[in-house]
Amino acid sequence: MKQLPRATIHLTSIVSNWQALDGLHPGATTAAVVKADAYGLGAVPVSRALLRAGCSTFFVAYLEEALAVRKALGLGPRIFVLNGPARAEMSAYVAAGITAVLSSPDHLKAWASAPKGTCALHFDTGMNRLGLKTTTLATTLAALQRLHPVLVMSHLACADETGNPMNSAQRKAFDDITSAFADTPASLSNSAGCYLGKAFGYDLTRPGIALYGGSRPPKGVRIKPAVTLDAAILSVFEGKAGETVGYGATQTLQQDTPLATVGIGYADGLPRTGGNNLIAYLDGLQCPVVGRVSMDLVTIDVSGAQAKAKTGARVEFIGEHAKLEDQAARAGTLGYEILTGLNNRVERVYA
Repeated sequence: MKQLPRATIHLTSIVSNWQALDGLHPGATTAAVVKADAYGLGAVPVSRALLRAGCSTFFVAYLEEALAVRKALGLGPRIFVLNGPARAEMSAYVAAGITAVLSSPDHLKAWASAPKGTCALHFDTGMNRLGLKTTTLATTLAALQRLHPVLVMSHLACADETGNPMNSAQRKAFDDITSAFADTPASLSNSAGCYLGKAFGYDLTRPGIALYGGSRPPKGVRIKPAVTLDAAILSVFEGKAGETVGYGATQTLQQDTPLATVGIGYADGLPRTGGNNLIAYLDGLQCPVVGRVSMDLVTIDVSGAQAKAKTGARVEFIGEHAKLEDQAARAGTLGYEILTGLNNRVERVYA
């Protein structure tokens, strides 16, 4: 029996999450962001499952990612590259039918001399990361319109804070852009933006983390766990009162405590910052992490699951009980970072 940490990717849950998000904005296209290998869960199997469910538009960060998805899905679906093109890549975009997202003056110059292909325009409405500056729109509008973009888009900076005034400010700024491109589809919302209401839907939404079981959906929207991360118990033993556990002796046992060492660590993507904070689950029973997370191992308190604690038993670190965003909060990070940090040593199983 394998002892490797294991990530079981629930493709049916990813599809269900996409359908739930699609239902929030009737009439709009719901795309899927599958960059970073579908947030660590496998861009090819995830994209294929979503395509079968009806998703026809995908976003990635780099051309190389786009080419892999194109090879897997064929020529039908639209694929957008968020980080934009390099000059040497122009012909590859056209040959593979991939849409370049132009977000800088350099992108515009390069694309103007490129072979004919499809492009989207990304405008900065306040995030100050990527995006064409709206202050120059009055002088560049005619030239931008001549590119015949298939999409105009921007990105929300504070969508996970529903009451943040930045959201309405960015929407207002984006409305000014969409009015200048009245015949061009528009897109503003990421996962959290999908929850802000119909005014943020426009023509296309771009959920990412919510597809994979992350985000904090509002009441009435169910996002299912899309991955179960578990690992095997390697050793079960009793720690004595007064003894310490793990590197740095950061945890002193207050009483005799049954402990188990599990074969997973920060080399696998379990955050080191989760030491003494994460909660693992053994057959649905809570088992707090005790001491630091080390490279390959972590120790858990199995007081509440002593009858289940056997060598070879699998312990859940993300899943139905160990919710992704809850675990991320305990480790002082984000669900994004946990998923994309899952190492290649973690076995992927698709269910």
